[in-house]
Amino acid sequence: MSSKLITSALAALAISLLGATSASAATEVGNKCAGTESVGDFVLISLANAPGNPLPAAIPSSGVITRWSFSVAIPLSPEVTLSETLKVFRPAGVPKQFQVVGESTPQFVSPGAQTFSTRISVQAGDLIGALAAASGATGTVFCDTGAPGDRVGAIPGTAPVGSTVTSGEEAEGLQNPIVVFVEPDADNDGYGDETQDKCPQNPAVQDACPIAPVIAPVTLSTSSVAKRGLVTVLVTANTQAPVTVGGTVKLGKGKAAKLSGGTQVVVPGAIAKFTLLFPQKLKTKLRQLSPKRFLTLSLTTAAPNSAGAISTSELKVKLKGQAKPKRRPHPKAE
Repeated sequence: MSSKLITSALAALAISLLGATSASAATEVGNKCAGTESVGDFVLISLANAPGNPLPAAIPSSGVITRWSFSVAIPLSPEVTLSETLKVFRPAGVPKQFQVVGESTPQFVSPGAQTFSTRISVQAGDLIGALAAASGATGTVFCDTGAPGDRVGAIPGTAPVGSTVTSGEEAEGLQNPIVVFVEPDADNDGYGDETQDKCPQNPAVQDACPIAPVIAPVTLSTSSVAKRGLVTVLVTANTQAPVTVGGTVKLGKGKAAKLSGGTQVVVPGAIAKFTLLFPQKLKTKLRQLSPKRFLTLSLTTAAPNSAGAISTSELKVKLKGQAKPKRRPHPKAE
């Protein structure tokens, strides 16, 4: 079919632009028809598929086109070399206007079905199309499906990436013989997660994700000495780390006293000394407590390693009551 004939057919069958059909999260988009006609000097954009077609015409969700297939059912003479370029269009917010947001490298096609690799980032609602370059009279190949609902738009020229183009003529019963394969792109790095990106959780890496080094926890050694009014805690560590020491004493009836030794950076080979002073309410409780009884001080020593993992060491210290024994009265002399 000549360029003049297809232009006339498109003009005669022109209809108003409908929105792209909604679709579920499919990975294949387009039409599996085989091209039987061609037209020169036009880019053809797939606007809609006929009802019942198992594939959507519009990209259903954001991702990356990693492959596309093209099917030709017309013979090509030996002197003709034909290449097709996949184009991706994004509605520009004005009827029949589109932004050209991506394209593949030109690929030589021959009778039959062929599949090519590519990498084009897409968004939900994007549409696909094709542009041909030929050494003979053959142009952009399309399907004459005759199915109501199949619809393409014709864009004069080459529609370079970055341009805004207008679909001036539309025709029903025609379609591009293109299927694209859209993969998710979880880290938005422009590589399909299934076949192009071996580390989909890191946008800076497409090869296998690097293995994080295993960082050993901090090893703590602690001891304590209780004196009147304070407790001294001695700490050593196998690696430099900020060490925090604190404690709690239950006073009874739901009450408790908290002790703090603060934080120090402990280095290997050195002994760090932490002093935890008794708060007034603990001193008061101990003065009321018989020397035969004890309160238990629970001490916690904590230190993070360079990865943030916390190591702890627990100690229990008995605090002896400090109440003075009552004096017995002297017997009266007879």
